[in-house]
Amino acid sequence: MTATLTPAVQPGAPGVDRPSRVRRALARARRHRDALLLFGALPFVLAGIARATTFAEGDTYWQITTGAEVLARRTTSLVENDSWDAAGTPWHPNSWLYDVLVERAWVLGGWTALGLFTVLTVGAVGIAATVVGRRLGALTPELTVVATVALVPVIPWLSARPQSLSYAAAVLVVGLSWSVLGGTGRRSLVLGAPALAALTALWVNVHLAALSGLAAVGGGVAVAVAVGPLRDVVRARSSWTAALTRLGRPLVVLVAVGLGCLASPLGTGIVAAAGHTAGASVEIIDEWAPLWRAKPMLVLTWVAAAAALAALLGAWRRSAGQGGTPVWLPFWVGAVAVLVAGGVTAARFSPMALLVAVPAVAAVLPVVRPARTPWLVSRLAVTLPVAVGAAVLGVALANAADFGRPGPLFPTEATIAAIPDGCRVLNEYDDGGLLTLLRGADGVLISADGRNDVYGVATLMGTERLMRGADGALDTLADEGVDCLLLMPDRPLVAQAVAAGWQLTAQDANRVLLVRP
Repeated sequence: MTATLTPAVQPGAPGVDRPSRVRRALARARRHRDALLLFGALPFVLAGIARATTFAEGDTYWQITTGAEVLARRTTSLVENDSWDAAGTPWHPNSWLYDVLVERAWVLGGWTALGLFTVLTVGAVGIAATVVGRRLGALTPELTVVATVALVPVIPWLSARPQSLSYAAAVLVVGLSWSVLGGTGRRSLVLGAPALAALTALWVNVHLAALSGLAAVGGGVAVAVAVGPLRDVVRARSSWTAALTRLGRPLVVLVAVGLGCLASPLGTGIVAAAGHTAGASVEIIDEWAPLWRAKPMLVLTWVAAAAALAALLGAWRRSAGQGGTPVWLPFWVGAVAVLVAGGVTAARFSPMALLVAVPAVAAVLPVVRPARTPWLVSRLAVTLPVAVGAAVLGVALANAADFGRPGPLFPTEATIAAIPDGCRVLNEYDDGGLLTLLRGADGVLISADGRNDVYGVATLMGTERLMRGADGALDTLADEGVDCLLLMPDRPLVAQAVAAGWQLTAQDANRVLLVRP
């Protein structure tokens, strides 16, 4: 009898049915998926990198100088001294703590630190959404997909500005408010209420937009009470006395957030300050425009926020039919609804509404999704960040040398350096802060920057008329002692100045510098 021995198949031999290196790598990636996706915050971190390499926010620069002034004077009651047309105007920064933080970043590392600060502040939005989303029961794939989709209409809103931290704070305040409202033990009330007040106090000093958080929490509490104690009374399942005893937590939540909003140097004056800023902005600033006057991109943000609200309402209806509505869902619907309604009157509330909705939409996705959605979400959770990451990497590599530096919309540093010391400049609105940051120490005075609440509508519209070449514009500038123009080349005033003999001292792709002879 002859025995035939079959040789053992060696690993790596042809014909072996084993996972390829790619499959093994994918398997390892799936095992470490949560960490690789930063538990859902990765899309926002990538967005922060993209924004840091294509810097387009003019307000950051005057906020740096404001932060330095706050630290030097040890007060937030300031007097305007950077311009020639609003000098001596008393004012109070509505984001003084943010201004101090960005100034410290600038002092520590200049442009590079400013870029890293941008990544940190934009990434904070994703971290906040991730923390709250996980508390609501959302999984990393759902958080990643919803966050990536939400980024499309909100990327223009995310940059080195206090609004970015306001978006993160809004998500956290709404989330913590629910933790206190929905808690059952005394511990959640005793520890949660002071924490909520402290978080709101931090927010109101970073940015006065904390008032919108109070409105959102108020809307959430109103809906939660309406479908809870009040509904029980209407349906005669409880007495008014029993219903009133259940209003203790809602009242504590509102008081905690309200007290936090008062914990700023302005105290009760924050309402008047916010109103003053809005009044000085609605006619000239795009993000303050009502929906019917907003640009298409701003309308898209509102539509996305409204769609997120519709998704939450759909989940509420479907889960109610199945007898298992998440206890937090009515509260979240009320909070998002208030911000969506605010976006109708001022576009700037729309991104906040959308971002507050992100963790909730991710959490209810299992309720509203069709049968194939789990498979789709699991794939998109990897492919979407990869696609976004590839796009961001391309942008970052193409603009690596400009990390944290002013983007192509601003005048170059060489053009700014050509401004004579002590010159009064008529400049474009977005350039003022950069001019003050780089040349303010040389006595250069600007016509305006992003502080529209300091200059007022009349002053800003007046300088705009000058740039458009209004009759007698050059004579008006002579009366004001303005000897420098730093404007876009196609401004009518530029042609008038050249015809009058003004000297072209410097020029780049975006600006021309003219000096009076």
